[in-house]
This record gives sequence, C-alpha cells and structure tokens, in this order.
Amino acid sequence: MLRISAGQFKGKLLSLPPQSLTRPSSDRLRQAVFNILANHINLNNIRVLDAFAGSGAFGLEAISRGAVHAIFCEKEPQVSKVLQKNISDTLKTNTNKATLYSDLFHLQSCQPVDLVFIDPPYDQLLETTAIEHLCKYQVLANNAIVVVEQYKNSPIVTHDKFTTLLSRIYGNCQVTILMLQ
Repeated sequence: MLRISAGQFKGKLLSLPPQSLTRPSSDRLRQAVFNILANHINLNNIRVLDAFAGSGAFGLEAISRGAVHAIFCEKEPQVSKVLQKNISDTLKTNTNKATLYSDLFHLQSCQPVDLVFIDPPYDQLLETTAIEHLCKYQVLANNAIVVVEQYKNSPIVTHDKFTTLLSRIYGNCQVTILMLQ
C-alpha cells in the first residue's frame, strides 16, 4: 500500500494497481520529491498534472498539500479503475478537484498547470515526447515545474525551453526537476 505523507489527507492509504502494469513510486521517493519542490514552488492554489498517473499518488499528494486541482492521465483500463477508486476514496465529495483523462496525448486543452509529474513506464522512453506534447498544446503555466522520474541509467531529460533545477538518484530511480523558462 501507498500512503499520502503530508497535508489534509496525511496517512490516507491508496490502493495499488496490479504490479505487472505499474511501478509505483515509493512513499520515500515522493516525500523526497515534495521536500525538494518546497524550495521551488508553493503548492497552495496551484494546478497539477499527473501525466502517467498509475495510483494517482503524486497528484493526490499535491492536492493534500494544497493544490486546487489535479489532472490525472492513465490509459491502462485496469490501472484507471484503481486510480478512480483512489480519487473518490480520498477526495470523497470533493471530486471536482480532479479530472481524469484516458491518455496524456489526448489532453490538448486545459487551464494551464503549474506542476507536472511525468513518470512513464521506464521501457517506453516517453519523457521527452510528453514534454513536447505539453509545450505544443500550451498546457504549462509560466514558470511551470516538471518532475521527471525515470530509470537511474537513463540520460537526464533536458529541453531547450526548460532550465534543469536538479537531477538526483534514489535507488533505481532518477528524478529530474525542470522549470519552464
């Protein structure tokens, strides 16, 4: 089980999708990411995109810590059912704080988001394609922060429209944080 680590829903357990379909980020990794983000962005009243949502842990953690809305994208039907359950179980009657899309690449217009979590399946190399899509459809607010999680031996994601704030290794994961220029 995953657990929300801070904020309004601290301690809330989240269901996990089948392990063969996802690779959930650990509670420790998410907590480390949010600790780093605290130095770069105020989570209160921001809009968040959890691009390859899986269980929805990153987006729900952001809402718990003050984000006003999260967009969750998940194209695997079995995983999407678990995600929907986690959203409704966590937000209860406040589900207007969340929007669910079947696939990031179907998202072509929305109110600009301030923070994006990109954590695609490691073997599909979708990180740069996802960032290109977000830029093409102007999904990002000014100075948006993008958190990319990928396998530790992957080349660090860079993009000419972004400044790399940091890149760190946590176990088998590499986390890179970018800011839109």
